Amino acid sequence: MTTTTGRTARRTPVAAPASRAVILAVLAAVVTFSTEHRPAYRVELGIVALGVFLLGQAVLLAAWSPRLASTRTGLALLVARASVSLLGAVLLLAAPGGGIDVLRPVQVLVFLVVGGLEVLGALLRAEGPDAFGDGIVIGGLQVVVGLMVVILDPDVAFSVGVLSAWAALSAVYLGIAAANLHVKRSRA
Repeated sequence: MTTTTGRTARRTPVAAPASRAVILAVLAAVVTFSTEHRPAYRVELGIVALGVFLLGQAVLLAAWSPRLASTRTGLALLVARASVSLLGAVLLLAAPGGGIDVLRPVQVLVFLVVGGLEVLGALLRAEGPDAFGDGIVIGGLQVVVGLMVVILDPDVAFSVGVLSAWAALSAVYLGIAAANLHVKRSRA
């Protein structure tokens, strides 16, 4: 069905935010509940955990993009987010032992670009009406985290800790968003 603005009316599948919430929760749990706290180990854990997460995010975004996009611009933005996520995953997973000099730049690049693209998609309503708030909050939070990593102390504990905190907050938010979508659909 096409609306008067030429957009295809699409409903966000409940599984889309739910699947993102799951991979974010796994990332948060792996990083948060690691029993090893030596800086060298924490940064390597951050590299591998973020790399695997970005790979999973790229796959999810690519898989969901045809169902989420309500415009061609929306599809292009989703594919761009998937591509940047994949690039980040490759850079991180191809550089074992790279340390903080690998983690920080990739974390900043991915968070600023993917977060910015998500906010832009939300503002353009390119992913449908159900995704507007999620895109603003999750994308905006990613941009804030990217800026924090650039501006604040380049410490390993901070870079990895903010990654874990972002993942936990985003997982809870998207989990609630998925539950709200489910309730909304069951009442319709």
